[in-house]
Amino acid sequence: MARSLRQTGAPDGDEITVAIGLPREPEADWRRKEAEMLSDDDGVVVRHLGWERVEPAMAERMFPDLKASLDDIPDVALPRDWGWNFVDCDAWIVCADAAQGAVAPLKPVAYYVRDLAQRYVPSAFASGLDHIFWRRQDHAFRLWRQAECVFSTQAATNDDISGYAGVRRDRIVLSPQLTPASGDATKRSAGSSIDLLWLAEPYAGHDPAVALEAVRILRSEGEDARITVCGEQAYGFDPEDGQLTLLAAPARARRAAESIACETVADERELARVLSRTKLVWSSALADGEAEGVLRAAQVGVPYVGLRYPQAERLVQELGVTAFFYDRSEAGLIADALKQALSNTASAPTSGLSPKDDTRDWSSVVERLWRRPGA
Repeated sequence: MARSLRQTGAPDGDEITVAIGLPREPEADWRRKEAEMLSDDDGVVVRHLGWERVEPAMAERMFPDLKASLDDIPDVALPRDWGWNFVDCDAWIVCADAAQGAVAPLKPVAYYVRDLAQRYVPSAFASGLDHIFWRRQDHAFRLWRQAECVFSTQAATNDDISGYAGVRRDRIVLSPQLTPASGDATKRSAGSSIDLLWLAEPYAGHDPAVALEAVRILRSEGEDARITVCGEQAYGFDPEDGQLTLLAAPARARRAAESIACETVADERELARVLSRTKLVWSSALADGEAEGVLRAAQVGVPYVGLRYPQAERLVQELGVTAFFYDRSEAGLIADALKQALSNTASAPTSGLSPKDDTRDWSSVVERLWRRPGA
């Protein structure tokens, strides 16, 4: 996104410089992610980002220019960088999830929405209706409705922003498709060693118990494909390290975990190395608005398996990915789609995403942020 904004430029023709707020974590991890984001472009910098929650009255005293209506919102999140706190920027793009609650808009602001998966898989986000997540979500939505714009890369997600979050259509923008920062990721390993790469995290949004049952069915029917589960928390599927996740699955499905490998990845570079060795990508996500599994399959030019939903279908068509969809998250349907895909991976891979996919025209968002009152 930063590269695309730099290429697009401001409406007045000026160059756009970008400060990326990267959330604080252990220093070594933070530095690694900072290095991943930085390039030879000196127009992009990375700063530490910490969220500080304050009462609206305090925020209004600290920032007298704050114009948003904060009535009945108990607290707001302020982005702090232990310097200028991003108020030296002309405009903000907020990528924080709705779970962060109301982010105080100290500058003209656009909100990027990856998806609103909580509409479809609420159990993956909160345990009940009285959970604080739902109150924070409501507060976030109220600020979205006051923003210069709210944008996503998918028309179906924009429908959710309107119908679920209640943002007026004239404030919603369809932005260009975001693609992985490919780099060396499109270079395939000389000898692929993974027949099926399963992109998953051990929480309800990926329906791990049903997905493991699908793997069990495959094994019971004699499928001996090399399967690797991959994600930031893939260790949750390991029979030794992932007891809590596996306990939620039926005993017979838990045994399927013994037949798969686990690759826990911390950054784009590690994921790229795993992708370069795979012949087929499966994502068990139930409502991923960015359809990351499709993007990853396109990144290395291999077929894709996943649940049928509008965002994934559109991306498959746009990127020319060979796809094997299942209509519901049911173990039998998943197993059938996986078996069909595994038997059709002999064809040569496509070329994958090209570098030009990383730079698109973002003027539709930029013009909203540069629009001034009365303009």
